[in-house]
This record gives sequence, structure tokens and C-alpha cells, in this order.
Amino acid sequence: MSRNQIIAIAVITVLVLFFAPEILSTLGFAIGSVIEFAISIVFSLAIVGLVFFLVMTLFGSVLLGLGAALLALIFTGIGLFWPLVLCVLVLYFVFRSPRKTV
Repeated sequence: MSRNQIIAIAVITVLVLFFAPEILSTLGFAIGSVIEFAISIVFSLAIVGLVFFLVMTLFGSVLLGLGAALLALIFTGIGLFWPLVLCVLVLYFVFRSPRKTV
């Protein structure tokens, strides 16, 4: 190994040892967020499937079942992403250009 490689390995080792808690906490946050989002999606799809099954069982119409499942999908999507929708609406109302009345 050359001298530059040894210095680079030593610097990287010191940085990793110094920032290990931050690196591991960031990794844990990322993995936890992915797991949380995946569980929310699975739960939402289970609700949509249950709504479709119940409407199909009670009313016997595929079209009515698909409509109810679509409504359930929209409502669970709004329930899942309401903070994002709220932030986008606030940003829209803050930065929109005012209408010009003539």
C-alpha cells in the first residue's frame, strides 16, 4: 500500500469512529421510515380490499364494488398524506400570484 492510501484509510476510520452514532441513527431512521410507510400501504390496501369484498357481497355489483374501492382508496390516500397535502396547499396560497382586476 502506498502512503496516500494508508492516510486515506486512517482518515476514513477516524471519521467513521467519530460519527458512528450519527451514521447509525440516520440509517435506523431511514429503515424505520420505509417500514412505517410499507405497513401503512399494506393496511390501506387491506381496507380497500375489505370495502370491495363487503360491497360485492352485499350488493353483488362489480361496478359498485370498484367504485366503493376507489372511494376507499382516495380516502385512505388523503388520510395517509394529509400533512403533505396541507403543506402543498399552504405553499400554494402563500406563493400564488394575485389576480388582477381590471
